[in-house]
Amino acid sequence: MAKISNIKGLKAYIQDIRNCSTKEAERERVDKELGKIRKKYTSDKAMTAYDKRKYMWKLLYTRLLGYDVDFGVKNASDLIAAPGYSEKQVGYIACGVFLNEKDEFLRLVINSVRNDLISRNEAFQCLSLDFIANVGGSEFSQLLTADVMGVLANGATRPVVRKKAALCLLRLIRKAPADAEILQPEVWGVKLATMLEDRDVGVLLGLTTLLLGVASRSYEGYEACVPRIVRVLERCKQRDVSQDYTYYGLASPWLQVKCLRVLQYFPPPEEPVVHRMLVDVVKRILGGSEPVKNVNKNNAVHAIVFEAVAVAIALDEPELCTLGVALLAKFLSVREPNLKYLALENMARLAEVPAVVDTVNRHQKTIMACLRDGDVSIRRRALDLLFTMCTPDNAADIVGELLSYLTLADYSMREELVLKTAVLAERFLPSLEWYVDSMLTLMERAGDSAINDLWHSVVQLVTNNPQLQPYAARKCADALRRGASFEVFVKCTGYILGEHGHLLSAAGEVPLLEQFQLLQDRFLVAAPETKALLLTAYEKMLVAEPENAPLREGVEAVMSRYAGTLDAELAQRAVEYRGLAARLDVARAAVKPLPKWEKRASLLLRRLAEKEGEDADEARERPAWMSQAVEESAGEEAGSPSGSAAGLGGLSAPGTATAAAAAANGAAPLDLLDLLDLSDTPTKAAEAAPPAAAAGPAPESAAAAAAPANVMDLLSSLGGPGSPPAQQPAAPAAANPFGGPEVAAAEAPAQPARAPSGTVPLVAAVGAMASAKAASPRAPAAAAPPAAVAPAAATVAAAPTPAAAPALAAAVVSDDPFASDAFFAAAAGPAPIQPLGDVAAWFRKLCTATSGILYEDAFLQIGVKSQLSAGSVQLSLFLGNKGGEALQALVLAAPPTPAFALQLGPVPEVLDAKKQVQVPLSATCLAPFTSPPLVQLGYRVPSTGQVLSRSLELPLVPTKFCQPVDVPPAVFQQRWQQVAGPPFKLAAALPGAATRAAAEALLPALGFRLLQGLDSEPAALSAACVFHCGGAEGAPPRQVPCMVRLEGLGSAAASVAVASADATTSEALRGRLAALLA
Repeated sequence: MAKISNIKGLKAYIQDIRNCSTKEAERERVDKELGKIRKKYTSDKAMTAYDKRKYMWKLLYTRLLGYDVDFGVKNASDLIAAPGYSEKQVGYIACGVFLNEKDEFLRLVINSVRNDLISRNEAFQCLSLDFIANVGGSEFSQLLTADVMGVLANGATRPVVRKKAALCLLRLIRKAPADAEILQPEVWGVKLATMLEDRDVGVLLGLTTLLLGVASRSYEGYEACVPRIVRVLERCKQRDVSQDYTYYGLASPWLQVKCLRVLQYFPPPEEPVVHRMLVDVVKRILGGSEPVKNVNKNNAVHAIVFEAVAVAIALDEPELCTLGVALLAKFLSVREPNLKYLALENMARLAEVPAVVDTVNRHQKTIMACLRDGDVSIRRRALDLLFTMCTPDNAADIVGELLSYLTLADYSMREELVLKTAVLAERFLPSLEWYVDSMLTLMERAGDSAINDLWHSVVQLVTNNPQLQPYAARKCADALRRGASFEVFVKCTGYILGEHGHLLSAAGEVPLLEQFQLLQDRFLVAAPETKALLLTAYEKMLVAEPENAPLREGVEAVMSRYAGTLDAELAQRAVEYRGLAARLDVARAAVKPLPKWEKRASLLLRRLAEKEGEDADEARERPAWMSQAVEESAGEEAGSPSGSAAGLGGLSAPGTATAAAAAANGAAPLDLLDLLDLSDTPTKAAEAAPPAAAAGPAPESAAAAAAPANVMDLLSSLGGPGSPPAQQPAAPAAANPFGGPEVAAAEAPAQPARAPSGTVPLVAAVGAMASAKAASPRAPAAAAPPAAVAPAAATVAAAPTPAAAPALAAAVVSDDPFASDAFFAAAAGPAPIQPLGDVAAWFRKLCTATSGILYEDAFLQIGVKSQLSAGSVQLSLFLGNKGGEALQALVLAAPPTPAFALQLGPVPEVLDAKKQVQVPLSATCLAPFTSPPLVQLGYRVPSTGQVLSRSLELPLVPTKFCQPVDVPPAVFQQRWQQVAGPPFKLAAALPGAATRAAAEALLPALGFRLLQGLDSEPAALSAACVFHCGGAEGAPPRQVPCMVRLEGLGSAAASVAVASADATTSEALRGRLAALLA
């Protein structure tokens, strides 16, 4: 670098800046100097070369201080074209600081840079190569790549220039378009192999870096470089390098690391001589690397060692892998956390090599001790290693250690710890009894970190193994006696005791009454879905011992209490179960043991695969010869029992079509409802739906065989003038793709919340279907799960999804035993309150608008206005009474949801006639979500006795929290390619021919920025946005970048693809865009 100390003006300017005592004084001095320089540049008087350099250095210093410099770029470009080295030097440095690769001013200097590049002055060549390597973009790549290649291939060029040319060429390759082939492998494979014979270590380091960048994309054509790389390693191990490249006695450790990294991208060498030489080199590295006191030397040695371990794994040499395990085990005992972390990470990779599994297991105690390290990152790596090294021989020890550590683990890693412990217990179970013990202990200790998949897996195993059922029931009772009461644990014990608890009672071990009391102690604090499951378990116990008077009294007390609860699901279950208990002959026919589950893929393994999605960068950098198709489509997940049905083996739960009447008439007993529905449903939907939801309709043939008279008898036994009124149930959650019973209820027409006094509740519910039967189309029973109507209704089609949007709750099929007009006339109660339009269509409109109608019927209208601001939305709900009388018992409530922080303003209990009230609602998004939040609406019309109780989806869809963002086309393409696939990149076909005009109008309304100049085809469209969430209730603010591509617009092959950094966000945006563009 040319000396600048002799520039007196620059030295004085720097001294003045340092002497400033305040920021204001410094700002004043800078402004004064900038004004002086600007005046000099705009003057007609010619400046000397000295002045040009002096003023440019002053501008550079000012810019480096952090002040804006908005002039001088043209003067800097003129300096690059100057003939002297000092002028060129400051010109290149100034342009490198002032400009970036997308700046249009770069076009002013391309010719000057090229002239320096092809000149014979090596100093000028170095300046131009440095500038290209730091600032060059796609335009430089197209115009200067050939010249840089010429400099690199010129053997007469000095090594320092060739080294810079190699690194500069790598920059141009990375900035070139993806489809551009800059280096032809058949030509440059041989050239690079020849160049790797150079004696200069600096050139070798640059060439190895270039080869590493090229081979990371594709190694094909460069196989001839492998023997040369191995010889370079051999040369380094013999210390055949100059003293300038020796670091603490190590021969160019950076070159050794690069060479070892390059070899990982190629398959093992086939030539015996090269293979033997490489094995010897790696063996010397792994066998002679002992820690020393010097930290700098240790870092260099360890960098080489970890790359050598990776090469040993690629070579698949047992001897090398064994040496690697022995060396890494020494690192586990040191106090340096970084070294211990890397040792655990690399040993986890070695544990996947079958030949050294036993060797890794010898250090099991040392690895277990790392679980209690003070560094959480080390604890995570130790958990990963234990999970990888687990075998049938040591599974019991590892699972026991993980269960012991669970009570001490951080909450940040408990969920992962619970899931991996469950997977190991399921994968390597030495006995069925051990598995039950381990899983019950896991659920008992995991607490709120336990997931539903744990108890789903346990109950499947217990149900499919009859010899295990008494043991499992005994262990559940023992655990309940110890006081365990977490939600997932109560679900599991409630299921097992409800199904198999009678076996303990029959054996004289634990009476059913005691089992009932153990479960009842946890009933009040349980979640609604758990309560629904326990109600079914109580009914099973009562049917098993109907003569047990204390048990009957306890069960009937619970059923009577919850028959009038506001929860529709619990109320309906309680009413129906109480009616069944009064008719034991019918109950015995309806209650059957749960059948064996079909064998399916492990629920726990699928959940683990979801959590451990492969990192996009890591997948892109994997050696090409090792690449395999490991991505799985998120839409092909096996069904989880978590959310679909709830009844204990054969007992019909409320809201399902049962065959109880058929059983009473001597028909073959049917398994009407399972506690778990193992239908293939996505995992997220399974979690959203409670385990107490309805399972499905009974077979049509059995329902048709029932005698109507006996069905009426059953219904009559379930209620009467003296019975407490039951809340009308909502449609089951399984009928709605967004999950959740509230959403399904929001899509079905409103039903009376309570039957009038003196009306049989379930008969009134069936009577309410009369009007729906007259207007609704006939739907096949298999189209969707049944709507929640009456226990003896035969087969009912579920409420359509919002995409279908008809305004009827259910459709009755032709074989309904209640289809006679006389029956409907006798059973009809107050007419249900129906919406005056399509609720789903109103919701769809509000997804893109800021105001509109949310709901309207003959008595009430609800309008919405919204104001959007990043991660929060301010809603104003306008409730208007359209009738001539006041609406009483007005209720508008926002249930809590984990993805939102909702604050609802006060709501009056009475809405006077022809009056309107405004209710504010503040919603802050805390995390990505797929289902919008709900509000529960209810009111009563005094004159008619009609009651409305339903849930409405708020128009808070993910696009409401999106803001447009400008993304350069090159960055968009790069980021799009980096997202490997599901679950972060998802695609969906668009039904119908979605037009480009419609997409261009819709995407900006949804918060997307249309990207111009990216899609050359008229049928394609690209857009980008940022999804905002968090920033309230302890949730950190998050900004999730999202990208959208529409292809085939205007044709039947139209599709939409969404890519983001969050799987939930991708799924939500894909579903919303597909629905709005349909």
